[in-house]
Amino acid sequence: MSHESPEQPAQPAQPATSAQQPTRKRSRRAQPFRSLLALPAPALRAPVRLLPPPAPFAPSGDENAEAEDATPELLRQRLVALLREKGITHDAAVERALLTVPRHLFLPETPLADAYADIAVATHWEDGQAVSSASQPAIVALMLEQLQLAQGMRVLEIGAGTGYNAALLTELVGPTGQVTTIDIDPEIAAEASANLLSAGYTETHVIAGDGAIGWPKNAPYDRIELSVGASDIAPAWFDQLAEGGIITLPLWLGASDVSVAFRKRGGALVSESLTPCGFMRLRGQEADADKWAKLPTYGLLAGARAHEIAETVARLLTARPRRRLMRHPDANAIQALALRHAGFVTLWTERPSSGKARRRLRMRNGLYAEGEDGPSLALFGSLFPVLLVFGGEAAERTLLDEATSMRTHPPMPVEQWRVIAHPQPYDEAPPPGAVRLERRHFVYDVLAN
Repeated sequence: MSHESPEQPAQPAQPATSAQQPTRKRSRRAQPFRSLLALPAPALRAPVRLLPPPAPFAPSGDENAEAEDATPELLRQRLVALLREKGITHDAAVERALLTVPRHLFLPETPLADAYADIAVATHWEDGQAVSSASQPAIVALMLEQLQLAQGMRVLEIGAGTGYNAALLTELVGPTGQVTTIDIDPEIAAEASANLLSAGYTETHVIAGDGAIGWPKNAPYDRIELSVGASDIAPAWFDQLAEGGIITLPLWLGASDVSVAFRKRGGALVSESLTPCGFMRLRGQEADADKWAKLPTYGLLAGARAHEIAETVARLLTARPRRRLMRHPDANAIQALALRHAGFVTLWTERPSSGKARRRLRMRNGLYAEGEDGPSLALFGSLFPVLLVFGGEAAERTLLDEATSMRTHPPMPVEQWRVIAHPQPYDEAPPPGAVRLERRHFVYDVLAN
């Protein structure tokens, strides 16, 4: 949604009372995917996290007791030591910023131990769905390193959240640099502004407005960072990025977000690094709502053709499935399937948990296809090594062919992919071996072989 009135600098919000805050639950420890024909990872809690980010740090009982007596400074040191031990951080400047910025001041309603644990903390909800959070420190650090920041740079952040990431950016560009952060939700922007002021970051610009149009007043920017997931690059971001500058964003590549750092070169964007991630979705005029569809009785369907095929998928799911033994592909195989097939889908269904009233989401990946025998749907089992087949045979045959091919030629890890983005319209042929993704504003040539 867009605002009718012009964007305005955000005003600090009044602190929310504890009664206004929903109950927060700590995310489970993410479990890594196994090899190509591995059993599936556990169902994730929200449809914005299809692949697990780096495994979160969940303190044990003894560690929690120690954390209660620890100072914020000591907890920051422990967090940075953990990220370094996991191989997340390599840049001394990023580590210094993480050691300096008091994350607990940006999460005033969160226990101190949780504020410095390697977990994401949801802060705002709409209709029971989290729409804003403080991102997991591991992915925050990874994306900061992707940006290759230096003193004196001008930076635009899309998605202010709590303001914590803007504070880290401010530390990294120093007193001669400039950071502007923008959020579509005036309440979130105001809270980010208040948090930044309470932490002493008085020079960081916080704007309430639709991030899709950027903030031309402070352009051009040496760096642009999205802390929300997007399926395309808005023209304003490309226009406001300086030549040679870097834009880093969680880009939807079919199965999940992938944080891609693009450098602007000669009218195109060329990737320099990629890492899997998961973020809240971008809201406003560039939201990708067409890739999500609610199914009556069956939950939520996600995919490039979700809206187009939702009615057919709902009808297929009313039938009893055929079953065949087939283990769930690993993360690289899932990404490759999603990249190669526009009919790749993810289905979330709600189910009771242990007979209690509480419900949980179960995630299944699969493929929709159409053949001579009609539409078909094949879903990987979420708990057992089984393929559930509905309708015709086209989807099942395709997955069997892909499994055979991937045994001989395992998919390339996402981190080794290369992506070249060209503004629309663009009619030149893709590079040999590239998969082309046509989106509203950009054409993406993905080299994943």
